[in-house]
Amino acid sequence: MTKITREQFLDRLQNDWQNYTGRFYRLSPQAQKAFLEKQGYVKLAGLLGHIVAWWQDGAGVVQKMRGDPGFANPEYDVDLFNARAVEKFGWLDESEVVRIYETQRQAMVDLVSGLTDADLESERINTRLYYEIIMHWDEHLLV
Repeated sequence: MTKITREQFLDRLQNDWQNYTGRFYRLSPQAQKAFLEKQGYVKLAGLLGHIVAWWQDGAGVVQKMRGDPGFANPEYDVDLFNARAVEKFGWLDESEVVRIYETQRQAMVDLVSGLTDADLESERINTRLYYEIIMHWDEHLLV
């Protein structure tokens, strides 16, 4: 995998992810419903909660990797992780989940901005951030 630069991570967070909910709300109600169904969610709160949960987990793992070069990326039961994220956030009011999403998005901006060049050169850290910020966007692309 090609290493992603700080600027690429920040561009995705500050442009694409920042406008995610706005893009969703500009869709017609029918298009919103179709998008959520395609993504496997009933409500936007569930999808955003899923994104937030992975960002929270990823940020924690990156911090552990920074402090302990031997820290191994955890193994995940992805379906279980996603189900727990929906369970945790899906019952909240959508506006509250949007607020939490934006807070966590900004936390990811702060995390990436605060990484040293050596941190970003670490294949394990760069790869984890790639999955959370770049690849996750591709999986939930809103056009």
